[in-house]
Amino acid sequence: MHSSRNLKAVAAIAAVGALTLAACSGTSASDDPSSEGSAATGDPIVVAALSGLTFFPEAPEAVQAVFDDYNAAGGLDGRPIDYTVYDDKTDPAASATAAQDALSSGAVALVGGSSLLDCAVNHTTWEENGIVSIQGTGVDPYCFATPNIAPTNTGPYFDTFATLYYGSEELGFENICAIMVPDEAAAKAAYEQAIASWSASTGKELSYLDTTLVRGQASYAGNVSSLKSETCDALFVAEVGDAVLALLGEASNQGVDLPVLVLTSAYSDQFAASAAYSSDIYLPAEWAPYGDMTIDGMQDWADSMDAHGVPKTAFSQGGYLAAQYFIDILESIDGDVTRESFTAAAKGMTDPIDSPIAQAPFLFGDADFHQPNNTAYPVVLRAGTNEWESLGPLLIGDEIGWQYSTVPAGT
Repeated sequence: MHSSRNLKAVAAIAAVGALTLAACSGTSASDDPSSEGSAATGDPIVVAALSGLTFFPEAPEAVQAVFDDYNAAGGLDGRPIDYTVYDDKTDPAASATAAQDALSSGAVALVGGSSLLDCAVNHTTWEENGIVSIQGTGVDPYCFATPNIAPTNTGPYFDTFATLYYGSEELGFENICAIMVPDEAAAKAAYEQAIASWSASTGKELSYLDTTLVRGQASYAGNVSSLKSETCDALFVAEVGDAVLALLGEASNQGVDLPVLVLTSAYSDQFAASAAYSSDIYLPAEWAPYGDMTIDGMQDWADSMDAHGVPKTAFSQGGYLAAQYFIDILESIDGDVTRESFTAAAKGMTDPIDSPIAQAPFLFGDADFHQPNNTAYPVVLRAGTNEWESLGPLLIGDEIGWQYSTVPAGT
């Protein structure tokens, strides 16, 4: 297990000196391509990802942006990275097929994947084929509980814990009501673990819990109507971006104006521009708040996203970091770059990778499961505004009672 006890809260507390992610051969992806030599034209290094592009397009788009810049700057000793994203369509059968396609492509690793079910469906496939995945947005609990996957993000379960903790301990909410979409047994168990972790840490319990939501449901009228009969001073919503907007729209229609606690999936300018809600909306940033360009490295990320037309969101932060971490590991390989050598390099890591826009250093390493990022920096969208405001303080999981996600037997 990788603990966050000694995590460095460099990004969210103060700007730090620039830290070079690529320490060995080749050219860093963050370097200005115009200052380097010719674009890479050698034998491609094949990399793949599985993503549910309906929900999470930004993460792999950010990966592609980093790789495009890296290739333009000369790649790895003249070798470009050839990146292909396979859409799993948020369907188990399509995901399994996409996994075989990714393996058949000759990919040396999986980078920047963002999916509601990839890890659950394919983690055994990755293990059997000796390939590792650096997730841009890990979602289902198998992303955080299996040996060949290491997400850059904290995931919805730590998000749940940190959001509830901030709501009860920092904001003082005594009666938090929750509406959640657990999807399936393992995810439901992981959410239950996160809520139990919060309860153990704070002594608090949810005042109301509705787990009847399903992905893409047409109306939230019944959920909101049931909520109105409860005693609540805040509402926690565990859903993905657009669905959160739809649920809050229905809440407004029915006269509900509770402060809202949501997950990082809502952290985007698009959400802020669309959320016509009459109370404050709080969430945990999984990395340094993306709107703060005073944080060292954040302007480089923003410039890269703008140059490649990628929306600036928490998801694109995750993809950007996944690509940077991949390049760092890639450039540490002495000899041929193969699936086997990359997996050995990732699992052989002993020194974590620091990035000025990450709130925790990244370490893959050889472990049964990987949850390297267990930090959150609270932000808020004030009622009547369309810009996120950074609040703090930085929440570090091991310091506030977080218990790592596991996948119960039989799920």
